[in-house]
Amino acid sequence: MKGSTAEYDLFYPSNYGSVGFKSPIITWGNGTGAIPDRYSTLLLQFASYGFTVIATTRKNTGSGREIDAAAHYMVKMNTTPGSVFYSHLDVHRMAAVGHSQGALGAARVAVMDPKLITTLITFSLPAASLDTTNPDCPVVSDCQVNMASVHQPAFLISTYGPEDSYIASPRVERAYFSEVRGRAALGTIKTSGGVKVDHASIENATYGGNPGEEIAYATAWLEFTLRGNRQAARAFTGPHPELTSNPDWPGSKVRS
Repeated sequence: MKGSTAEYDLFYPSNYGSVGFKSPIITWGNGTGAIPDRYSTLLLQFASYGFTVIATTRKNTGSGREIDAAAHYMVKMNTTPGSVFYSHLDVHRMAAVGHSQGALGAARVAVMDPKLITTLITFSLPAASLDTTNPDCPVVSDCQVNMASVHQPAFLISTYGPEDSYIASPRVERAYFSEVRGRAALGTIKTSGGVKVDHASIENATYGGNPGEEIAYATAWLEFTLRGNRQAARAFTGPHPELTSNPDWPGSKVRS
């Protein structure tokens, strides 16, 4: 499922012929200082569901430029004879997904490239008060996003952990959620498998993460918004969405 290029790590089905549908694309952004291998449990899960994931190896991704370039690279590979991806991708169904600084970059890509990006997931999207310069953002405005400009379906995930209390608190995420113009879901998770979660819980267990429940709902969102999966949609739609009644996710909300 995994291969690499000089700038991207790729996670994809081992046999596209057995998938049964054109593979939607996920373009991924790492948190500050992280690399895709820290999130391989999540990214391999996406690939196991038939999605093709391209993840920049950059450790600063807040501008979204690398995440957007990766998306366009996959569009090109879909029409490149000899590529493993040739004619196997659904270039009209694409998600921008990221963690922390990468969540900021993913949200920026949704705003910058709305014809390409059809859905968005953010894990712990940082508070605007934390926006700062870094090698990817020479000026602060390069790492800022107006969530009111997001019109695609968006799933914002945060935790009640001590790190997220100042990085991406449920209060901050509720404000972002209210700004998104289109369909939106807010997932505020407290525990996963009986264990308290925090900012880095989406990372692999070998790095101290505990990504189980976050992975499950993120996968369901992609199945719902990229593939129209009716069973997955029940987590976010109807009179009693599963997400909002899950005791591990208090304060979660959905809006159609």
